[in-house]
Amino acid sequence: MIRNFKLLGHGIYLPKHVVSSLSLDQKNGLASGTVEARTGVQQRYYARHETASEMAKQAILAALHQADVALADIDCLIAASGTMEQAIPCNAAKVLAQFTPSLSFPAFDINMTCLSGLMAMDLAANMLQGGQYKRILIVSSEVASVGLDWTNPAIGGLFGDGAVALIVGVDDSEARVDASLFRTYPQGVAHCEIQGGGSLNHPSNIAGDYAPYGMFRMNGKELYRLTAKVIMPFCTELLAKARITMDAIDWVVPHQASGLALQHLVRQLGLCPTKVINMLQQRGNQIAVSLPAALHELLTTKPVKPGDKVLLIGTSAGLSLGAMVMTL
Repeated sequence: MIRNFKLLGHGIYLPKHVVSSLSLDQKNGLASGTVEARTGVQQRYYARHETASEMAKQAILAALHQADVALADIDCLIAASGTMEQAIPCNAAKVLAQFTPSLSFPAFDINMTCLSGLMAMDLAANMLQGGQYKRILIVSSEVASVGLDWTNPAIGGLFGDGAVALIVGVDDSEARVDASLFRTYPQGVAHCEIQGGGSLNHPSNIAGDYAPYGMFRMNGKELYRLTAKVIMPFCTELLAKARITMDAIDWVVPHQASGLALQHLVRQLGLCPTKVINMLQQRGNQIAVSLPAALHELLTTKPVKPGDKVLLIGTSAGLSLGAMVMTL
């Protein structure tokens, strides 16, 4: 279903602390070059004093400034992150509390881990189409640097922190969502997980050290095999919904999952690398921030023009795939 959808403003926030892969090699007793070789990441940003909601506020302020609107002009806030600042209340409430307490409008969370931002965009397009909302604010903010397992440098060195905000609405332009598609393949549910933090393995039910339950675990090989199996029919279905071919796509905005994942995407879909936004080397995998931040990168650094076709695509824990074709 085609839906009118315009990006009115966008902004990012990067923590002040820049962390090189060489410094992580030294900190974790690894040979120089190990982390970059295993991850493809040269540097990333870690939040030392910033909370997720504080970073979200800074990204929102940047997006509001670009859109030339005030927060009071926003009709709804969607917080779309793969991690929680705390269990209760939701991230959206924590973000809204960063601003004046007298302000009140709908604010809620979406969590589809790394695809949270893209799912929020899809939902926002539906909400705008219904006419109840005119301007929707989407914000993703991640402190991914906590709970990293340094027994595996390919995982420990992959992630970075940050925040991104998008303001979306409708206008008289041709900007729209041409098609979107999401699929979850539950045979991959155990390949990417943090086992603690919920009711299944609540701290009150665990005897002994709880720290292992807070660690991020990933079976990269199995995730790769499953993704490789399903991604081509998935993309074929999406393009059929959009009634276009891959040759008609001007820009590709992927989730910055890993160096190998980006290489595989380019190779398997036959993409021109110059059309693909790749920030992994300088940012790492920022979970839900990665994909909308790559869209921000496209809009601020590339020669985009009205009418360009953009493919946004990514994976998330579950295993889930998500993609959207947009006309700018």
